[in-house]
Amino acid sequence: MQTNSKATQFNATLEVFIRFLLLACFVVICHQLLFKWLSFEVVRVTNTLFLWGALGLAPMNLWLEWKRFQWSIAQHAITIREQRIAFLQGVVVSFFTPAFIATTIGRMSINRRMQDMHWIGSGVLTGLAQFSVTMLFAAVGSCYLFQMSRLYMTLSFTGAVLLSLSAYYFTLRYPKAWMRWKFIRTLQELPRTPLKHQILMLSAIRYLVFSAQFHLILLSFGVPFELKQLFILMLSFGLITWSPSILFGKIVLRELIAVAVFSWFAFPKEEVMLTAFFTWAFNVVLPVLFAIIRLSSTWKSRFF
Repeated sequence: MQTNSKATQFNATLEVFIRFLLLACFVVICHQLLFKWLSFEVVRVTNTLFLWGALGLAPMNLWLEWKRFQWSIAQHAITIREQRIAFLQGVVVSFFTPAFIATTIGRMSINRRMQDMHWIGSGVLTGLAQFSVTMLFAAVGSCYLFQMSRLYMTLSFTGAVLLSLSAYYFTLRYPKAWMRWKFIRTLQELPRTPLKHQILMLSAIRYLVFSAQFHLILLSFGVPFELKQLFILMLSFGLITWSPSILFGKIVLRELIAVAVFSWFAFPKEEVMLTAFFTWAFNVVLPVLFAIIRLSSTWKSRFF
């Protein structure tokens, strides 16, 4: 028994050490990329109106996410207060984790297990809807940019769309070996929301708002707009969605993918990097601050 305890403690210590080692490597790589490869001193905001316009769209993004969440649990008898607390918890967790974890585990509470399953069902539903929309636009973007030269990329995005929409609209049949897990059985027994079309529509609008923010911020840095830019961003968002999350969601990784895709088509690296960062800050950092303030006031009213 003591040997098992020591082994568990050793494994936990080793895991923490590896995480710190990965974090150190990540910081070194980011330093080399951000300060050796890029020159941010040349970047200037030439039109603050576009920047303020992008910032003004951030509340709309948060509202769209809130409505998607509400519609995904419309068939359950859950009070607005409980919905609000769970939603705000997910917003805070989204700063540290991928979006899927934030919209499922991040919304859980300690003492309401059945309600937690509703949050998981909601997160799966809205995640599939947003993934389908992103892959659809990515397929359109890659088809426009590459035509037949990189057909495999377009086919990959198209296949991802078909698979995600199939999972979204039809009841999944899990292998029998999986059915011994209560989590899988509960997921399969969840009632299906009648508002799937509306959730998909909101996901498409949310995608367009994100895209508009990106283009507005890029315009604020003096980069002239061109039609091809729309399709480059579609491809960029698709590749970002496919990429793995390392630390704090996909910060830096998201920006580097955007830089790689846009610089392939001769766009300035520094402006694209900052544009991707500001898009993330407007739609993640600011909502997190808002959620923390609202949650703290809720906790004060509950306990004091």
